[in-house]
Amino acid sequence: MPDPQAPSGSIRLGRVAGVPVYLDRTWLILGAFIAWTGWQAGRDLGTTTGIAYAGWLVLGILTAVLGHEIAHAVAGRMLGFRVHRIVATLWGGHTSYDGTGSTPGRAAAIAVSGPLANLGLAGIGWIGLQALTGPVAQFVLWWFVAINLLLAAFNLLPGLPLDGGQVVHSLVWKVSGRRDTALLVAGWLGRLLTVAVVVFFAVLPVVQGVVDPFRLLLVAVMAWVLWSGATAALRRAPFERLLDRLDAEEVIEPVGIVRADTPVGHLIGADRRLLAIDDRGVPILLVPTASADVPDLTTLDPATPVSSLLVRLPDTSLIELAPGASVEPLLRAMALSGNGVVVVVSNGAVRGLVTADRLNAVAERHLRRN
Repeated sequence: MPDPQAPSGSIRLGRVAGVPVYLDRTWLILGAFIAWTGWQAGRDLGTTTGIAYAGWLVLGILTAVLGHEIAHAVAGRMLGFRVHRIVATLWGGHTSYDGTGSTPGRAAAIAVSGPLANLGLAGIGWIGLQALTGPVAQFVLWWFVAINLLLAAFNLLPGLPLDGGQVVHSLVWKVSGRRDTALLVAGWLGRLLTVAVVVFFAVLPVVQGVVDPFRLLLVAVMAWVLWSGATAALRRAPFERLLDRLDAEEVIEPVGIVRADTPVGHLIGADRRLLAIDDRGVPILLVPTASADVPDLTTLDPATPVSSLLVRLPDTSLIELAPGASVEPLLRAMALSGNGVVVVVSNGAVRGLVTADRLNAVAERHLRRN
């Protein structure tokens, strides 16, 4: 059975702290280039040495990239977030996690964990340099130290999508209290950083008469990654502003309440979602209806009790919400449960349902108005 979390064309390497780790097929391109670089450096010392240079250099750089991303994943898990996967790609790597319910401090902690891990790996490599004297070990460890220091320094630059940009985002968010403003500031800094990279590493060398096709290609790829990430942040700002202003009452749908032992035949023709409750009045499951893109109730035995329709809701899908609250608690509940349905209760009584589809529809309607 295929892994539903696996990116298309990726290779699963294993799990770290319960998080699946993948190697994207595009990384094979980067790996081939790294191997060629190692082979070129070591072939004069013999074929075996050249192969050793190539293999250990690939392993060292992959360790640096994955070490950075694993640090993000572990920090996210420690802070209570759902971390979906770690992927090493041609552009480096990324860690996918659900940041619903985040705070400026938590976001900053996750951001700096990656560069700190690279500094730690550089320190380990430096110790190895002092202890080992063989040519292969010296070559690989020197590159290991250098690439980890470069990864740490580059990722701390102040602009999204880099970790330094996330730190800027967190600081602006903390000071202003607004995530949309933070995204705009960090996103524009990311675009300015992209321009600076192009100017210093491509335009100025060409003006000075240094035309290196490989460098120009590398700068173009780097600029594309940075610009795309910064632009994505700028496009997300209106949604963050909307979430801060959206009233939860707009997304709560009415729901019918039935006992868990109610026969299915009594529910045929229901024109809205139904919620079954147990003997204590606690919601236990969402009853499928013909309008919910599930099997039609008319196909079942009319005497079948509702409790047999096991669309059971996890406890985290029940949330106490006061009137006039924002949608943030609803998003957090969906993230924690991994379920796109939340039951809203107030003083023990069910007020209604919130679904991911309903929330998205209301959000899109607000955006069109603005």
